This record gives sequence, structure tokens and C-alpha cells, in this order.
Amino acid sequence: MIDMLSCERCGLSKKRRNVVQGRGEVPADILFIGEAPGRSEDLLGRAFVGPSGKLLDKMLEDARALTSLGSVPSYYISNTVLCRPSDHEGENRAPKLSEVLSCRKNISAIISEVDPDAVIFIGQVAERYYKRYVSVPAIRIIHPAALLRRGGKKCPQYRDSVRRLADIFNHINGR
Repeated sequence: MIDMLSCERCGLSKKRRNVVQGRGEVPADILFIGEAPGRSEDLLGRAFVGPSGKLLDKMLEDARALTSLGSVPSYYISNTVLCRPSDHEGENRAPKLSEVLSCRKNISAIISEVDPDAVIFIGQVAERYYKRYVSVPAIRIIHPAALLRRGGKKCPQYRDSVRRLADIFNHINGR
């Protein structure tokens, strides 16, 4: 990956512990773009490793079980910004437009290097900011954090998102 560890384009760089470029394979069949790193991600420097990441991993496994070939295509997971946005009390918050715009060069470099066949937006924020910048098939799934607030795997949107993931996996595996 391109070295983004010294980025200071926005104010998020002043509070971060780590730049969270992502996790997974490069290049990859699928690029997941989430909202922003959280506390766990900032501490560990890896995307989707906290409670939302654990649920996302379970979603990928459940989607794999629904695929015709029983495998998950290669993937890379990143976010709309690479540093954790937090409020004055230290709680996670959505990234501001100015922060997303400041990080767009980094995310564009990730998109280019991953060179995906499909993009999966994890939540509305990612889709709102990056849908127009991808030229491959793209879908949105509900953000795992929202699923956790609604009951996790028991939430109807969980099953819907897993089915959507399985459809993309089948499409990629069937090419």
C-alpha cells in the first residue's frame, strides 16, 4: 500500500494513535468501504477489528455458506477516512465532509491499488461519499454497528445484508 502513515491533511491526524489503512488482500476482488475507524481500530491500526468488525466477519462467513462455491472472494476493508473521528468526550462520530474530502486522495489510492471487481459500502456514509468514485458494481449493506444496536444477528436487516453479500460473492465467483 501507499505510505499514508504520515498524512496530516486534516485535524483528525492530531488526535489519532494510528492511521487505519485497512485490512485484507491487495489486489482484491471486493473492496469494502466503511464509515470511519473506531476506538479499537485506532488502537490496533487495523480496520473493522472491534465489535462491528467481529459482526462483519460473521456476516462474511454466513454469506460464504450461502454461496454456490462455498468460498469468499478476496477482499480488502477500509473506510471513508483513515483516522478516527471523535467528539469532545472521546466518543466515535461520523466524519465531517471536510475530513472525507481531505482523505479522498488516500481512499482513491486504495481503490486504485485494490483494483476491485465490486465495491460494498458498509453503511450510508460510505455510499454517500464514494458511490460516484467507483466504476464497478457496488451495493450497500447496513453497517454492523447499526445491526448491533438492533439486535445483531436477530435483526431482519442482518439476513438481508448476508443475502446481498452472498449474491456479490456468487457474481464474483461465477465470472
